[in-house]
Amino acid sequence: RFTTLLYTIKFEPRSMMIFLLFSIMSVLVTFSRATMESALTFQVPARKEQCFYQDVKQDDEVELDFQVVDGGDLDIDFQAFDSELRRVAMNKRESYGSHQFTVKVSGVYKFCFSNKFSKLTSKTVFMDVYLDDGVYTEDKDVVEEASMESGISVLNKQVDNIKSYLFKTQVQLQLSKAQRNKDQKIQTSNMVRVDRWSLVQCVFMALMATVQVYLLKKLFKEDKSTKRQSAKI
Repeated sequence: RFTTLLYTIKFEPRSMMIFLLFSIMSVLVTFSRATMESALTFQVPARKEQCFYQDVKQDDEVELDFQVVDGGDLDIDFQAFDSELRRVAMNKRESYGSHQFTVKVSGVYKFCFSNKFSKLTSKTVFMDVYLDDGVYTEDKDVVEEASMESGISVLNKQVDNIKSYLFKTQVQLQLSKAQRNKDQKIQTSNMVRVDRWSLVQCVFMALMATVQVYLLKKLFKEDKSTKRQSAKI
């Protein structure tokens, strides 16, 4: 069983290699657990809330990670609700969050990101959702042959574990990319602030130098005029 969120994954070259390896291994195994992973980078405007919905079944394992990569103080409010609108996870004005939980009631889960506390600044958020229902799908024609070789079942379970680790590795790669983008934007913002402050200081110093030169010239002119008047007297 595969479910799909309303967005797609943008693969990096390294992530694409992992995805291709996972695809090949999925074809080789007969038994595999139905898993789903989706990632999204989106923007939450100031004073707004954005929610996403995911259809899940009882006993599904859900892992969700998010990180604020741009905007303001890099913080946001997060809440997750089950199908009965009971809150199962929450973060208050944090830049990063990671949650794992087992679905107790089948239905639609809701994940909400709120930027209502921010009056002017929008936030850019990276989110990754991993879903594992733990149910093995079987091919009937191959089951009869596999039943005669118990070793195949053990191998399938090992490969399934590897596939799970590959999913988690991809999540870490995407989180690392989001962290790198956030650090780069912070660095760029700091450089812009330093440049602006340096420009202000240069303008101020030039203005002060101009004022000082003007005052000195005026002082010497007054001294000369005073001397001429005293000489005439």
